[in-house]
Amino acid sequence: MELVWRPLSTADIPVVAALYNAGEAVDDTGELLSEEDFTESFAEADLINGSLAVLVDGTLAAYGFVVLRDEPVGTHRVRLDGMVHPEFRRDGIGRELLPRLVTLARELHAARHGVMPMVACTMVESRSAGHVALCEALGFSADRHFYELEVALGESLAQVPIPAAYEIVPFSAARDEEVRTVCNAAFAGHWGSVERSPEEWAASFTNSKRFVPETSFLALANGAVVGFVLARHYPVVEEMTGVRELWIGDVGTLAEHRGRGVAAALLSWTLAQGKAQGYHRAGLSVDSANSTRALGVYERAGFEVARTWIDYGLPVELGELRS
Repeated sequence: MELVWRPLSTADIPVVAALYNAGEAVDDTGELLSEEDFTESFAEADLINGSLAVLVDGTLAAYGFVVLRDEPVGTHRVRLDGMVHPEFRRDGIGRELLPRLVTLARELHAARHGVMPMVACTMVESRSAGHVALCEALGFSADRHFYELEVALGESLAQVPIPAAYEIVPFSAARDEEVRTVCNAAFAGHWGSVERSPEEWAASFTNSKRFVPETSFLALANGAVVGFVLARHYPVVEEMTGVRELWIGDVGTLAEHRGRGVAAALLSWTLAQGKAQGYHRAGLSVDSANSTRALGVYERAGFEVARTWIDYGLPVELGELRS
């Protein structure tokens, strides 16, 4: 089987989306993506220098791309995304694709961030045995586990009162920069977390068509933002499953306001508003080793573990590129 390798282009978005969803139909990871979602992902990537299309007789058999952070600190975890079409699996394509992506990531990282330590990383759903085996065979290690949680937005939702001295208000574009700053402070010190630049923040939230300000809320103390719940909606999930899901992208509270029920109240408020707006289910992801005891907050709100994701990492030597 002769493989043709080239960079991806935006013209590939429809066929990449089709490939991805063909794979998802087999893998059942719950991560459904549309052409519009891939349009956003492609916009974040350096397609010329950081992506690959793998063709067999003119048919897209696999793809991959590299996602760098704007302002990494300490060790730069460079994300690798990609998939092999189910019809082309077990032919060694993934075993060749992943190392090529590592090489691209290494070159991009060195060009932008010099001698900063780098780890190539990729997220794997724990039941995807083939993907797990591939990562481990290539020397990746399971660095962290993340739980994907879900809760049905039914009548049994617990309503948590707003703590005294706080108020909950809808997200406002006028507070966008304040929320970004608070979010960066709230997640400082969390494993794998780095500050979001204004550009990354806009791409994830304010300029993203997936961001839902109507179900995103802020906690204020003395008029200043001290906590937040920021939500997204992916229409493709409803289109393919019939379930209207509210995805909780970020939940956070400034350290000095933790332990007072702020996050629980925010989450309760968001879930109630989500139900009122016709969502059937809410979902979120949490680090299994989160030091702020966030998992307990979510479990008390009714969330249960639906899947486990593994963040696989491979430290990459940069010595040859440092000259």
